[in-house]
Amino acid sequence: DKTVLQFLAYSLDSEDNEITEASLKTIELLVHNNRNHNILRSTFGVSEALKATSEREGLDDVLKSLAQELIMKLEDAPAFHTRYRSMKLNSEQSQPIPRKLSSKVYSFHIFGLNEDTRKNVESAVIRIRGVISVIIDTGHQRCVVRVMENITPQILTEHIAKETKLEARLILRNKFRQEVLVDLGKSENGGGDNGTEDANLPEYLPEEESPVKEKALYSFGRLRTSAASWVRTATSLFQNSFYW
Repeated sequence: DKTVLQFLAYSLDSEDNEITEASLKTIELLVHNNRNHNILRSTFGVSEALKATSEREGLDDVLKSLAQELIMKLEDAPAFHTRYRSMKLNSEQSQPIPRKLSSKVYSFHIFGLNEDTRKNVESAVIRIRGVISVIIDTGHQRCVVRVMENITPQILTEHIAKETKLEARLILRNKFRQEVLVDLGKSENGGGDNGTEDANLPEYLPEEESPVKEKALYSFGRLRTSAASWVRTATSLFQNSFYW
C-alpha cells in the first residue's frame, strides 16, 4: 500500500527519535521481503526520506546506519529481484495454485460498549485466531468484524462475553430489510441457517384460512350463460324503446 509507505517516509522526519526508529524498523521489515523492493523504490519519497535520515544532524548513529543500510539494500534490489522472479515462475509451474481463502463480515450490537470498554472489546476480538480486522463504533454500540470463513458468529459472541462480560448480539436484516438483533446464545439449538436474513425472527400468529364459500366460485359456463342473457335483455330494451 503506497499510502502506508508514504506515511512511513513522512514519519522519518519526526523530531521524536522513537517515532523515527519505529518507522525505520517497519521499513526494514518490508525490505526483508524481496517482493516489496520494486514498490519501495517506486513510491515517491521513500528513498529521499531514507537518505535525509542517514544524513540528519543530531540523530543517533545507530539510526543513521540503519537508514544507510536500507538504502543500499534497495539499490541492490533489481538484480536479486529478477532472479527471484525467475525462481518464482519455475516454482509456480511445478506447484498447484493454492485455493484462495474467503472471508466473512459480521456486525454485532454490544450492550455497554463505550469509550471505557472499547479497548477491552477490541483486545478480546483481535486475539481470536482467524480475525482479520475489527471496526468499533461506540456511538452506535456497533462492532464490525471481518473473519476467515471458518469462524462462526457464536465464537465471537462467546469470546466477547467471556473476556469483557458484555452481551453481543448479531445484527441481521429480515425480509422487510429491517435490522433485527439475534441472541446467538438462545438460538444455538434452533434450526435454520445463521446466514439467512430471516433467522430468529419473532413468531407470527398462524393465518387461519376461512372456508371457501360455494357462492364465491363462479364457473366459466355460468358466466357465459349470464352474459348471453344480459345481451338478450339489452336487445329487447332497445327494440321496445325506439320506433322504427
